[in-house]
Amino acid sequence: MATGDCVFCGFSVSSQGEHVLPRWLFKRWDGRGPFTYYAGSTPIPKGNGKTQRDQLARVMLPVCGSDSPNNCNGWLNSTFEDTGKPQVRTVLDDLLPIGGAAVPAFVRWVVKTLLLHAHPLAVNSEIGHLDSPSGSVLELPESALPLMRSTGEFPEDLSLWMSVIDPDGAPVVLPDFDRAILPRVHRPDGAGGDCGSTTLGFSLPNHKMVSFQLIFHPLIDIENPFESSGWATRLWPNPPADLDITGHPVLDAVGGRALTKWFAVGGHSVGLQPGERWPNGPTGQALATLHSATKPKP
Repeated sequence: MATGDCVFCGFSVSSQGEHVLPRWLFKRWDGRGPFTYYAGSTPIPKGNGKTQRDQLARVMLPVCGSDSPNNCNGWLNSTFEDTGKPQVRTVLDDLLPIGGAAVPAFVRWVVKTLLLHAHPLAVNSEIGHLDSPSGSVLELPESALPLMRSTGEFPEDLSLWMSVIDPDGAPVVLPDFDRAILPRVHRPDGAGGDCGSTTLGFSLPNHKMVSFQLIFHPLIDIENPFESSGWATRLWPNPPADLDITGHPVLDAVGGRALTKWFAVGGHSVGLQPGERWPNGPTGQALATLHSATKPKP
């Protein structure tokens, strides 16, 4: 049960809340399994020490429903699910390309799903709260989701990348890159905050996996070395004109793990002047070398 105050409007939620992964999505796995849950690359054991699951657990989040004057659950459905569901099925189930308005509908559904899945109040029906040392929780400003509810727009400084992984694929040559350790930035106007990252993957009918990485980087401009080398595609904030998942370059298992490790938090606290961003502002330029010279180990 995900009781509490609605994360979008603050209305008291006494029901089970919102299914972060919608019921229709679970039909993809009907009759399949068992499955294993991971925190990062570490299997999460059950109480008896076993890690196999008979079915995927539901992840719930306090979101008000039709008993609230705001019905944020209904808003999520009309804004994201109704337009995104056919595109998700086309891409993930049928492995067909999409274009035009179908691409942003698909991408917005993915961003919404990762945002809610990584919320600190998200509850897994089997293992409890999802926050863990794996860094799977996004600590957005308290005003972020209420503002998203009132405007229909995602918070600024969110970036989403997609990659395709074949766990049994041949080794690939990874890009030569340093691990980016991003700072915590702050400005006198109250903007800024802590960075965060979350990753969610879905199996595909061709036995590969599509992985989505969402990064919150307030007032920071970032680049993904896997994008510049062709192994990842940036889907947000500027969705591509077309999306063909079967034509995407495929990483092996080692590359898939490395992809999630190029980004890290824990850099120095950086004070910016009004209107500045890091590392493009005068303050940021002096600190633009805040990174580790050590490459991430797969």
